[in-house]
Amino acid sequence: MPQRRGALPISDAEVVNCPDTYARGVPYDCLDRLRTRTPVVWLDGRFADEPGSWAVLRYTDVRRALSRPELFTPVPWESLHGPRPDPPDADAESTAMLIDMDPPARALLGRVRRTGADLVTDVLHEMPETLRNTVAGGVHALLRNPDQYAKLRAGHGDEALIDSAVEEMLRWWTPVTQIRRLVRRDTTMGGVPLLAGEQIALWLTAANHDADVYTQPGRFLPERFTADTPRHLAFGHGVRGCLGGVLARVHLRAMLAAILERPGRLEPAGEPVLTRSTARRGFDRLPVRWRDD
Repeated sequence: MPQRRGALPISDAEVVNCPDTYARGVPYDCLDRLRTRTPVVWLDGRFADEPGSWAVLRYTDVRRALSRPELFTPVPWESLHGPRPDPPDADAESTAMLIDMDPPARALLGRVRRTGADLVTDVLHEMPETLRNTVAGGVHALLRNPDQYAKLRAGHGDEALIDSAVEEMLRWWTPVTQIRRLVRRDTTMGGVPLLAGEQIALWLTAANHDADVYTQPGRFLPERFTADTPRHLAFGHGVRGCLGGVLARVHLRAMLAAILERPGRLEPAGEPVLTRSTARRGFDRLPVRWRDD
């Protein structure tokens, strides 16, 4: 049956490739069903207004593609389905802050008052978009999981636990939902033939929530990476891994340490507003407040 203009998506494949879906959260249930039926599925792109691509959903396949840059090469983004990154700040001292490997996390956290603040627009607004989404996603993990937040507060002197929590924040949140690659020559993936010139979309968020790799993938478990756990793919893998991953980890760890060291605790101050995007996972608003114990 022809799809009427403006009609809502009805299949799992249409749901996961519709930007409106992500304003309500990542549809992990749809991704899980698709991965169970076939780990590589065609998405025609009509709801996302982008070229069709083969969605790669399984951890092992995504990692394999990331490990073969001679076979799967990056392609420019057609559209990010959301607001463009903020222009550079004219204040040179503030721009320097963004790339500081000793980030002023305590000063940034000091912008959160007892009366509340928007983490996106009031606290992290000088950061580049992906870095801002990464730090906000880590904070959101604490807000959504108060029992795990309490565990981290109790064990904030455990460096191995804090390091693991940072990696778990990155896995659980995954700030870049998917990245595209161009197939250089005919091959197969997950039993599906791929032709030279076709595009594949590596769904990092699906790979990082693959139940064949991570036990209870939907749960935020700060201690997960203290054991022998496979590395997550939030920043890719291999020689094409994101160079910004080092910076993101430094900023995220500094913010987590500042939150755990400050007397009192961070709380939600309203409903978050998620970014409408099939490519980037972030917030338009994330209201928070500080509460004294």
